[in-house]
Amino acid sequence: MNKTVLSLAALIGLSATGGALAQGLDFNSLDANADGAISMEELQVAIPDLTPESFAMLDTDADGALSSEEFAALIPATEAPANTMEAPAVDGAVEAPLAQ
Repeated sequence: MNKTVLSLAALIGLSATGGALAQGLDFNSLDANADGAISMEELQVAIPDLTPESFAMLDTDADGALSSEEFAALIPATEAPANTMEAPAVDGAVEAPLAQ
């Protein structure tokens, strides 16, 4: 199940709108009717290309809506990790580039 959610989250994260989901939309802002759940239609505001099959994978209890817990499982998987690219550590002296 976690693989399915992570795979779906990765696809959402790669979509043009998926970044917007990870960059500030929260459960309450998507729950337009304030009923305590996010319907497929409400989630499609943030992810227009969301399919019923994809939504069903996220809706783990199959009640037709995402609970705050189901939504919370999606968000960390879609957030881009911080830039961790660093220059490799160099042991010893660093050689100067050769003059040309």
